[in-house]
Amino acid sequence: MSDEDVLFNLLGNETRRMILKMLATGPCYTTEIAEKLNIGQKAINEHMRLLQEAGVVDLYIQKQSRGSPRKYFKINRRVRLEFMMGPYSFDTISNDFIESEFLKCPEEFPEFKELEEEVKKTQKIKEIGMLSRVVSNLNVELDRVSKAKRYIEYKIMQVKQQCTNLCNEMGLEDSEKRLVLELVTAGGKLSVVDLSDRLRVDEKEITESLNNLKHKGIIKV
Repeated sequence: MSDEDVLFNLLGNETRRMILKMLATGPCYTTEIAEKLNIGQKAINEHMRLLQEAGVVDLYIQKQSRGSPRKYFKINRRVRLEFMMGPYSFDTISNDFIESEFLKCPEEFPEFKELEEEVKKTQKIKEIGMLSRVVSNLNVELDRVSKAKRYIEYKIMQVKQQCTNLCNEMGLEDSEKRLVLELVTAGGKLSVVDLSDRLRVDEKEITESLNNLKHKGIIKV
């Protein structure tokens, strides 16, 4: 199965979604999860095994003042999952959250420098109310950036619509339209294997379609 299939199967289960919602509020141990969800511990263990194997959650052991050390689960801090669906989009984006990638962000986006300094100051803040105000300011910026993201997605949709219109005007077959749209979406940088996997079409058929489109002068291979 592809990573996308694994993620859909994992999140398609209501119990696992409830577990992740719990872990989003902080680390939990197995017995705690089982009791709050009113589900047997054996079943919870199996769900946690699947989430661990997919790299969605991490396990760590913490010593207790009394009794044996306790196994805690938490959402992997490096994981980010995003599901996107629209008229010309259907994708599950999974990527690693790598802090080192963000070191240059304040340089690339000067408007973030003030936020960067504000977050640095939180390391010395002892008052919960002040931390709340910092998060509130960050959420305002997140809303602004999210709006810009939706705008760009809308513009991409318009370009894809124009691509579909051109394909219709040229009288392309449905299979050829899907192939052209996939190439446009990826900026033309896809191999036959990639196209076969994305469109779930045999590689031989992809190659034939590419040759036909090349012959018609629509693409360059």
